[in-house]
Amino acid sequence: MDYKHAYRSIATTTATTTPSPRMHILGLGSIGTFAAHTLADVPARPAVKLLLHRQSLRDDYNQRGNRITLETREGELIEHSGYDFEAVFPYVSADGTTAQATPSYFKDTIEHLIVCVKSTQTVTALRPLLPRLTPKSSILFLQNGAGMVEDVNENLWPDPKTRPSFITGVISHGVTLKGPFDIKHTGPAATSLGPVPREDGLNQPLSPSTAFLLDTLPRAPRLNCQAYEFQDILQRQLEKLAVNAFSNPLTALANSTVEYLFSITEVCSALMREISSVILALPELKGVSGVEERFSAPRLENTVMKVIVQNRRTTCSMVWDMRAARETEIRYINGYWARRGREVGVGTPINDEIVERIQAMTVERQKYQASGSG
Repeated sequence: MDYKHAYRSIATTTATTTPSPRMHILGLGSIGTFAAHTLADVPARPAVKLLLHRQSLRDDYNQRGNRITLETREGELIEHSGYDFEAVFPYVSADGTTAQATPSYFKDTIEHLIVCVKSTQTVTALRPLLPRLTPKSSILFLQNGAGMVEDVNENLWPDPKTRPSFITGVISHGVTLKGPFDIKHTGPAATSLGPVPREDGLNQPLSPSTAFLLDTLPRAPRLNCQAYEFQDILQRQLEKLAVNAFSNPLTALANSTVEYLFSITEVCSALMREISSVILALPELKGVSGVEERFSAPRLENTVMKVIVQNRRTTCSMVWDMRAARETEIRYINGYWARRGREVGVGTPINDEIVERIQAMTVERQKYQASGSG
């Protein structure tokens, strides 16, 4: 592959025996756990440290026999062990406000970070790690949605020269979290990576940390990963976001698995016409060969439905969030299409309505739970 274009710490345990560069994974939901499991299959396995948002997760790992378990679609159970751990969370000052953790709480500099937290939690989860992230670090955003890079630039690294290098990740696998460190691979698919161009005007080659991630992750067989240049990864990200804009909110509203979507294919057609209009008006894709064909409404609908077929037995993350009355990622999915539509002068009434309905249902569920009825 030619890339020329391209919490305060309270516990660390169990070192792996491989003296290779260390990867850190932040966020241990379905995708973070899946990433950790797949990295154990890389030849000359890299050391992996899991950053835990609560110390009890370490106890969960112990109770599972110090293993991460993956169940394949065929029912086979595959277990991996040998991970490092560190519990991290924001330092809370005496006045009760959340602040950056003091440097004395930190140990190693983080060179290779894979972020798998909910898109809504990205800035909050990264803030305590700021003292350990340098311009030589690389961060891979392996999350649902879009707009997280813009958020961290604005809130954490307003000066482009102080930023780590960023990598966009697009993962199409269907993965369900059965419990802590216990996942089911419901829809084997692919993962795509691509470096995000710098905004400081410097046309530099890939940093060593970025090159390491782009070289190592494609060697994890189950991850089925490939690296691309930025315009290619952007298009793949937009395709995945179109899938999520259909699958996540509509299954959440119906409290259903992906299978439900086969009963409302006309909604998919209408939504893809709207999203297609937004994509074809985006300035960053102007003049890019093949965009008009790739993102025509019929082609986009076909792309979405193929993914739906592969993941028909999956329960989307937004369904779980809605059941638990948690904030959803709707602002980074349909909200992204609505925002970009406003920027380019394209109306997005369907996405606007979906955002409104999800937010209203979330508020209703939270009130219900707070009343003690849930």
